[in-house]
Amino acid sequence: MISTKYNPNGEERDYVDIQDHALIGNLHTAAMISVDGSVESYCVPDFDSPSIFARILDKNKGGHFSIMPQIKCTTKQGYLPSSNVLATKFLSNEGVVSVTDFLPRKKAHAGLRKGSHPLQNWLVRRVEVIRGSVPIRMECAPAFNYARDEHTMEIVNDDSISPLGNPQNKVVFRSKSLSLDLRYVIDSSLERQPPDHAGKPIKSCQLKFEELDLRERGHLGLSAMASFTLHEGNVVTFVLRDLPQSPTQGSPVVDKALLKEAAAMGEQQDAVLRGASALRPSNDPLLTADLANELLE
Repeated sequence: MISTKYNPNGEERDYVDIQDHALIGNLHTAAMISVDGSVESYCVPDFDSPSIFARILDKNKGGHFSIMPQIKCTTKQGYLPSSNVLATKFLSNEGVVSVTDFLPRKKAHAGLRKGSHPLQNWLVRRVEVIRGSVPIRMECAPAFNYARDEHTMEIVNDDSISPLGNPQNKVVFRSKSLSLDLRYVIDSSLERQPPDHAGKPIKSCQLKFEELDLRERGHLGLSAMASFTLHEGNVVTFVLRDLPQSPTQGSPVVDKALLKEAAAMGEQQDAVLRGASALRPSNDPLLTADLANELLE
């Protein structure tokens, strides 16, 4: 386990010692995560592919994907038991935040039992506040092909989320050789506790992507950021993936009216959502809280 102190209001971030990083992987590629919650090295889709994040080599233009509380805290980093799932905890008097990072291996899951889904190009970052209320800043600043390729960034409507939630956006990055999108799903860990432990009220959280311009540092395209506050029990899961070649267009194949009709017929809403995911391309299922939790199991 690595432990260090982190001050977001201190001097400009310098290089982090190589010993203060941990490695996650999925047998196809790997990513290095610093003890202060930044993806410092990541190649997509394979080990020998060009990097999209390489801040470990160039702190200014190498590219990074950081999730950091905006308060002074102590960080601890270690793996979940018998796994390559990494947990980075930020500890302070104001609250405790856990960031869980992993690269899913290709396998079947309950939402797509009839076939496998190629999720090996997904980078999953789960942010949960265990205690208190904590302001958090997320920055996703890819630098394609070892920071040599230009890219575009746009914030668009996300048609791959559950229709049960409010409309939300995603970020799409496009370079000449690779396209990525960054999505998120909001959940609550308190709702998943046993009934005798689930009596606490749950505060809502809101998240909105914004443009981040780091071109003065040498980046060859715009980046994305989000500043938000999470409260005890709030969970936000970010998924950065290789954009499907033929993404599903338009609205999700299931809407709220259909869910109400299914409920009237005695069908469970989660079963309808699983069926909706099965009708989508296998590499583009609906991003739901259940799917995010199943990937971690």
